[in-house]
Amino acid sequence: MAKLSLHSAPPGSTESASTKHMHEVSKLPHDQITAEIVKGLGAPTEKFLSKLSDNWPKLRFGGFKIRDLVSGYTLVEVQDDEVDNGDTGTLSDEDDPSTRVIKYHLGPDFLRLRTVGLTLTFSNGPQPITKMEMVERHYFRGRVIRSYDFKFGFVIPGSTNSWEFIYDLPELSDAERLEIVNAPWEVKSDSFFFADGKLIIHNRAEYNYAPLDG
Repeated sequence: MAKLSLHSAPPGSTESASTKHMHEVSKLPHDQITAEIVKGLGAPTEKFLSKLSDNWPKLRFGGFKIRDLVSGYTLVEVQDDEVDNGDTGTLSDEDDPSTRVIKYHLGPDFLRLRTVGLTLTFSNGPQPITKMEMVERHYFRGRVIRSYDFKFGFVIPGSTNSWEFIYDLPELSDAERLEIVNAPWEVKSDSFFFADGKLIIHNRAEYNYAPLDG
């Protein structure tokens, strides 16, 4: 169990500068994209920065859940059989990128939470991973609203692992929460997984914080 670090957007950053940087990063070969590079992104990517075939350790994700640490209530839970790792033939690098973007409808109460736990289950293939790192960045209308960085360390070959990440959510003003609630699917995120310094998996997601019965 560990706590992720939280970073705010770089002072003085602008949407145009962020977009320009994102375009430059998108042109790089995946093996030149580092964790430090994606930590500098100020806007969501427009395409996946790695291919499904770049996952050389054959890392596979199982289910995951998100819980509120104050109440212990489970907010989101996805079972193992609901996760598509691209090895069943249902996903392809040739697919329309929009079809591979994960969508979460979380509701407005999620924006008031202070600390949550993300439990992630994954299995590794036959090769060891000396060090693994996950970087996740959330954006809303040209600014970074959340940024997390977590280092896993050594991953045993052929192992199945369950990690819980404990992280604080940034405090939002009433005006900021209202703006996000009234803009469904405009909060976007990029999640990057690096194995031994190489980008192996890139997931993209969109979030809706409007009322769940809306």
